[in-house]
Amino acid sequence: MSGVGSRSANGSASNASASLVIKLGGRALEAPGALAECAAALHGVAGRATLVVHGGGAEVSAWCERAGVRPRFADGLRITDAATLEIAAAVLAGLANKRLVAALRARGLDAVGLSVLDGGIARVRRHVNASVLGEVGEVAAVDASLLSSLLAAGRVPVLASLGDDGHGALLNLNADDAAAAIAAALPAGDLVLLSDTPGLVLDGEVVRSLSKDALDDTLARPDVIGGMRPKLRAAGVALAGGVERVHIAAWQGSNSLTAILDGTAVATTLHASHTSRPSHEESHA
Repeated sequence: MSGVGSRSANGSASNASASLVIKLGGRALEAPGALAECAAALHGVAGRATLVVHGGGAEVSAWCERAGVRPRFADGLRITDAATLEIAAAVLAGLANKRLVAALRARGLDAVGLSVLDGGIARVRRHVNASVLGEVGEVAAVDASLLSSLLAAGRVPVLASLGDDGHGALLNLNADDAAAAIAAALPAGDLVLLSDTPGLVLDGEVVRSLSKDALDDTLARPDVIGGMRPKLRAAGVALAGGVERVHIAAWQGSNSLTAILDGTAVATTLHASHTSRPSHEESHA
């Protein structure tokens, strides 16, 4: 098992530099027809070894409300008590995962549904802020050998963001964090964090390009709040681990992935290295 941000255990991550890790959340999973659009989008990048990590926050919250459990959040992360954990596990590893796998397989993609805990993909520890967040974990190390084998065989691993503490207890994981740790361990060429936000918005504009070196200053800004903070922290983990580019973007239909990867989408792209002069957008940081 390798540490977060390091290479896979077998040292060869199935053409890792060309691989693509996609975190799906928000409308990419939950809007009417979104699963079919998502499957079409992934089919469009089938030439690259592709791995999917998914959340399911809105569906978890909806099932919590049905059960009379009030969804609560702190610093952009879900507070997970025992009742919320049971619902999250059922939704993430059950409904959300299997619906996505079924949609991908219907498009001819050989999707394999797993959770982050399956096969020892990740070693997870309780979150440093567990006293507030409850049954929430963070990835301590990743063994990418199983994922590398699946990618090398042309399969598409689809991972629910559910971990365990190594002693039989389940832990809810932030999907951005899980995707970043896995992307770093491969390492992937690109990590795409898809949700309902078009990217990092500063001074009323989407920051289109940001270098790794500018990340700390950006996180120190008081106007970077809510769910954007864990996304930026996750991006930093991925870039430090060898991922070349991290894209933070909103789902805009089946052409979203192509537009994000070729730079035509309105999105924030964070770069591991930036040798040219900062762009206008980067000056926000």
